[in-house]
Amino acid sequence: MQRINWFPDPLITGKLSAEINNGAAKAVVVADNKNWLRVTSTATGDNFGQFSLSDGLIPPAGTYHVHARVYAQKAAANFIVYSNVNSSWKQLLNKPVADGQTLTVDSEITIPEGCQRLLVRMQLGREVGLIGMMSEILIESADTYDKAVGGGFRASSRGTRCQRSELRRAGDVR
Repeated sequence: MQRINWFPDPLITGKLSAEINNGAAKAVVVADNKNWLRVTSTATGDNFGQFSLSDGLIPPAGTYHVHARVYAQKAAANFIVYSNVNSSWKQLLNKPVADGQTLTVDSEITIPEGCQRLLVRMQLGREVGLIGMMSEILIESADTYDKAVGGGFRASSRGTRCQRSELRRAGDVR
């Protein structure tokens, strides 16, 4: 079975624009030789930066592996995935990130039938000057994800196969 990363811009290259609320600022920064979406709170209140998937970018209903690298500075933050079905929001994943910590998220979510929108969010605290960052975002079918060979992160977008390795397994996966 072919491995597909359903997140259209895992390397944060600008293919998918990040959304922020009016109490936050966004920038793409390079750290550890990777692009990261950095969100900085500029006002008190509900501060976040997120990527929104809708229409043809939403994976079909099913179980998926979510992978991301996340970082928080000056206070804890949360990496959250939400789904929307018929105007009702549901939190599928919530991973806290401690102040000064870089964390690898490796979790499973279930995308419900009829999902109309999927949000991948970095949620900051309510104070000014807090920073949250995310990179290497992957949403891959749990059936094809294989941590032993690095998951499907190298698949740059839907329909792009992972890079070839010397490991060979049954089916189309390499």
